[in-house]
Amino acid sequence: MGKHITIKDLAKALGISTSTVSRALADTWDVKHETRDKVLAMAREFNYHPNLNAKNLHNKRSGIIGVIIPEFINGFFPTVIEGIQEVLQSEGYGVLIVQSNESREQERKNLYLLDEKMVEGIIISITNEGGNEEHYKHIMDSGTPIVFFNRVCENLDAPKVVIDDTQMAEMAVNHLIDSGYKRIAHLAGPSNLLVAQKRIEGYKNALRKHHIEIDGINIIESGIFIKDGINTAKQMLKSNSSLPDAIFCFNDPVAIGAMKTLKEAGVRIPEDVAIAGFSEDIMATIVEPPLTSVRQPMKEMGQLAAKLILEQIRSEKQIKPTTYVLKAKLNIRDSSKR
Repeated sequence: MGKHITIKDLAKALGISTSTVSRALADTWDVKHETRDKVLAMAREFNYHPNLNAKNLHNKRSGIIGVIIPEFINGFFPTVIEGIQEVLQSEGYGVLIVQSNESREQERKNLYLLDEKMVEGIIISITNEGGNEEHYKHIMDSGTPIVFFNRVCENLDAPKVVIDDTQMAEMAVNHLIDSGYKRIAHLAGPSNLLVAQKRIEGYKNALRKHHIEIDGINIIESGIFIKDGINTAKQMLKSNSSLPDAIFCFNDPVAIGAMKTLKEAGVRIPEDVAIAGFSEDIMATIVEPPLTSVRQPMKEMGQLAAKLILEQIRSEKQIKPTTYVLKAKLNIRDSSKR
């Protein structure tokens, strides 16, 4: 055959997972003899020659799962990690956690660091810069399964754990409209993030539903941190246009930053401007007034991602990748109550 044969080619031909092929070639204890014989026979038929580095990598089970997250600043990811660790540690696995600092290059380095550390699988929420799709694919083709959560790579066939961001954003904005607010701005997340795009879509759906004109000026790309909310609110105060009736924010840190700046400027919340966030940060119930927010099932998301990576590792059959959509909830608090 003309092209270089990979583990993924063998797995596809046999209808089993790449991780099973990898373990069969490495002669690990947890693969049935019949499966191992079939893999070896197919390898001979395809004239498969393993990459030496990959062979060394999978010579033994490491008992370690890698986790890559974009940042530790917000409370979302540490809570997801709690769920991941709870499941994996109960199954005897160690967890190696790295963060990408929202950098495409650092995320790429993290992927290959974990690969060198012989992790048996990777759970990842991608950086807002994106651009590493080919690297995820390479890792998966080498026999290491990946599960995406929250921020996912939509074009790859891999398990994903998410919520319905569009539906929940629409629900939050519907609440603001039903409460009497008509001029609603959206402080959006980074434009290349799929979750940010989906929340913009939900925001627009709610306006259309209530026959409110969608003004592109009212969608402001802000960011993901408290400082981004602070800076965006300062820009709104400096502009010649009047403030909106309400602001729907990409996440809670942005909402809290905007709320802080507006309050310091004498703006009353919610009497002058209502604010709603997303993700249910731990600060949502501590700030004054308490913040209306979409509660994501963070711990449950981590638990399911961990169960899915174990399923990928342990199954001798090829598992069809599935996107799991978890239920979220809108918690209405004083920041948006008339």
